[in-house]
Order: sequence, then C-alpha cells, then structure tokens
Amino acid sequence: MTSVEVGIFGRIFRLRTNDPALTMSIAAQLDQQLHELKERYEILDFSKLLLLVALQQQESLSGLQAENTDLRKDLERMNQMISKIIGEI
Repeated sequence: MTSVEVGIFGRIFRLRTNDPALTMSIAAQLDQQLHELKERYEILDFSKLLLLVALQQQESLSGLQAENTDLRKDLERMNQMISKIIGEI
C-alpha cells in the first residue's frame, strides 16, 4: 500500500491505498461535489455537506445496482435464447 495526501474541501487527508491515482481522482470528485453543494446550501457545515454527498452517492449506487441486476437478467435471457437457437441448428 502507498500513502497519498489528498485535499478535500480545504482539508488535507493522508490515506493508504493500492491505487494512488484512483484515490486522488475520487478525492477530487468528492471535493468538487462538496464545493457544488456548498454553493447551493451556503449555511450547511462540513459534516452536513458530507452527509448530503453520502446520500447522493448511495442513491446513485442503488440505481446502478438495480440497473446491473436488470442487465444481468437480460443477458441471461439472451444467453438462453442463443443456446436454444444453437441447439436447434
């Protein structure tokens, strides 16, 4: 693991990671999201902004998981159809 320093919302965090580039990219995205939310909700403090980001991320993750499940079902149906077609040849 490698140690990397990232800046998030004006604060420096030292993190250990197997992929420093990915960690830095994620931290930059998080920083951007926090700044965008701060522009919309000026009165919120850091912890509440983090909570909003966490809720947004969880909502996005839940949507992607549902989409992934649907795609897996579609793929399974397609594989069954292909197997049936190949079996008929």
